Amino acid sequence: MQRSGEKMDIIFFGDSLTEGVPGASYYNILKEKLTEHNLVNCGKGGDTVISLYQRIKKMNISKKYDIAFIWIGTNDVLVNVSNKYHLLKKVLDQPYAQNIEELRKYYLDIIENVSENAKKIFTVSPLIIGEDTQNKWNGELEQLCEGIKDLSSKKENVEYIDLRDAFFSILSSKKTSSYILPGTINDLVFAWLFNNPKLVEKKSKERGLHLTIDGVHLNHEGAQIVADAFLKRIKAIDLAD
Repeated sequence: MQRSGEKMDIIFFGDSLTEGVPGASYYNILKEKLTEHNLVNCGKGGDTVISLYQRIKKMNISKKYDIAFIWIGTNDVLVNVSNKYHLLKKVLDQPYAQNIEELRKYYLDIIENVSENAKKIFTVSPLIIGEDTQNKWNGELEQLCEGIKDLSSKKENVEYIDLRDAFFSILSSKKTSSYILPGTINDLVFAWLFNNPKLVEKKSKERGLHLTIDGVHLNHEGAQIVADAFLKRIKAIDLAD
């Protein structure tokens, strides 16, 4: 791919978890640790698989990247937690998949589109909706993860990263809260204010959460887990002959 130690161009596609708002940002952690490389954040809050695909097409990317991370899909399940999310998606013009077949189609379209400009692609499992890992939403996310894993296995330059395993392992030993961001406009607006480190951790503790601020968006411990997982893959490529 490149000589060991060469500067790499790395791009990150995703939703609010990649954008880093609300909550803590894994991207900022990577930015601090990978000063020798060029990192580009293409995360946008609320993005679904379909809206990310549409956004990538409009970006008309011409630059060639050494690595691309694709982390998307949580909002395609989160939209069903509350009817208010359906309205919000219409307001924001972020269409979402109506079924797993449509989701797989658009996710594959993303992979194929990004492949034109990236030598190596890492697809990332949607994470959690609520820290109660046994709830119905996390069950639906698991089906989505299996679909993404299957699509990734069919592409030579694509590798799937299972983040859920690390999160579930930690949460399995904790007393978990059933709290999930309820989806009212006030709650969503307020959530976007959670960028102060002390406020992020305070809100997590108030809600009995361990890795997120609201069951979806990351606190600092959660962001560190994600950053470490991504850093491991980047370093492996960076050190390759």
